[in-house]
Amino acid sequence: MKTRSKKTIYAAAVVVMTGVAAYFLMGILPLSETETESSNTENEIAVVEAKPGTISVKVEGPSVVEPYRTQEIRSSLGGIVIEAVEEGDKIEQGEVLARFDDTDQRNDRRKAELDLQQAKLDLQRAEIAYERANLELIDNQSLFSSGSIPKAELETARNTVANAELAVTAAEIRVAQSGLGLEKAVEQLDKTLIRAPFSGVVLQAEASAGDVLSSGTPIMTFADLSRLRLRAEVDEFDIGKVKLGMPVEITADSLGKEALRSTVERISPAAEVINNISIFTVSTVLRAGDGGLRPGMSADISILISDDTGLIVPSGAVSSVRGRSYLEVYENEEVVTTRVTAGADDGMNVVITDGLPEGALVVVPQTAGFTLGEGTATSSGSSIIPINMPGSGGSR
Repeated sequence: MKTRSKKTIYAAAVVVMTGVAAYFLMGILPLSETETESSNTENEIAVVEAKPGTISVKVEGPSVVEPYRTQEIRSSLGGIVIEAVEEGDKIEQGEVLARFDDTDQRNDRRKAELDLQQAKLDLQRAEIAYERANLELIDNQSLFSSGSIPKAELETARNTVANAELAVTAAEIRVAQSGLGLEKAVEQLDKTLIRAPFSGVVLQAEASAGDVLSSGTPIMTFADLSRLRLRAEVDEFDIGKVKLGMPVEITADSLGKEALRSTVERISPAAEVINNISIFTVSTVLRAGDGGLRPGMSADISILISDDTGLIVPSGAVSSVRGRSYLEVYENEEVVTTRVTAGADDGMNVVITDGLPEGALVVVPQTAGFTLGEGTATSSGSSIIPINMPGSGGSR
């Protein structure tokens, strides 16, 4: 879609940084006093030449390297420590981290075992008594039917059976209670051994052999160092751009010029308000040993939001209507409105990925109070583009 309009161009100059996302409108070609005075300022426009380049939009933030997983190990019972691992020890999942004196717990378990055996014997006796009472009741029923015993004696036999049945039920309950007592004793004995919840390294040991600890006392800090986690704070203005799986670049003094790469692993679901600003936490994970990073080191995280290559033009030159992007392009001494496809935008410049030829002269809106300069600014990798002045007989 192109719309043409006539407009006189008096002068324009552009400095373009090819291959990087930066344009600097360094100056405008000077006009003579007579030309300046006679020009119609309402028709003055500035243009930039669209040149190839790349724009990378990133969200950056400082971070501290952390273990992938950290757990504070506490004693689940009181007692004397007879064995404990030391700081820096590598322990596999399920191996013993600390051992308490288990004399009392072993005695309790043995007592619980004996109580359970006794309860089972009592149950056997109750079951035998019930069987005997039931047989006696059967005999008394026969004797009562023949008239050999009175009804009262038959009722007594029936009561004996009922009581024997209740005794069996009570014995079964005692067996169940003794079984629970044994389970608890075994559980308490197991608590005298503190085992590693996962494979890891002892970061800090707070107890050693001979210490007397109460229940809940910290014993050590244990961490999974097979992977490392880095967290960065992102404010509410940028968090909407960050998505799970986005590329992450990690730099640190310990890495030198090397940069590590990962992806966004987690985004905090809720913000923490700091100095009246809503801050979200974004984390990424690395394998241990990548670049020599260790817990406690500082690093910088850079999250790549977008990275497009195309023709670079100033962001202010692009207008949007109903989701479509347009540029005004100067060609054949006319300003033509051209529909384009815009890519990454860093706030200063934007990548045009389709709809614009390389070298096209894009009209740049001038800010209020814009005046023509007295000279031309130059920079490495930049070029100044003179524009022919219609009716002037040459170029400036």
